[in-house]
Formats: sequence, C-alpha cells, structure tokens
Amino acid sequence: MLNNELELVYESVEESRDYESVVQAIEPEWIEKSLLATGKASIRNRRLPAQQAIWLVIWMGLIRNKSIKEVCSSMDIALQP
Repeated sequence: MLNNELELVYESVEESRDYESVVQAIEPEWIEKSLLATGKASIRNRRLPAQQAIWLVIWMGLIRNKSIKEVCSSMDIALQP
C-alpha cells in the first residue's frame, strides 16, 4: 500500500515539480506516525521542527537533482549558519 502511494507521489512531483503537490499527496498521519515510531516527536521549538525535517527529507529524495539550497527555497525554509 505504501509503495503504491509513494509511486503516485513521485508521479505527481514529476508532473508538477511543486512541493505543495507532495504535501497534498502524502497523508499527514504518515508524518506523525514516523515521528512516533522513532521516538523523536517533540514539542520543543527548534530551528527546524521534526515534522518539517521529515518533509525536507521526502522532498530532497523526490527532487535529487536540486541543491539543498534550492530544495529549502522551494519549501520556504531559510538556511542559517
């Protein structure tokens, strides 16, 4: 089931190259479940919250030909030293 849905996500990215299409294609519950499964879910404020870090990893995997700077820019994430 997950593989089929991930294929659909990949296809939507190939067509649109848009981060919002990925957000719409992936169930928010998957993100929550992944955080709970790793025991890394946190309510503390961080520079990059855990949920956003997962979205970043997913988006980086889907658009591998882009630099991290371009990926962050497409997600409106600011890179800070």
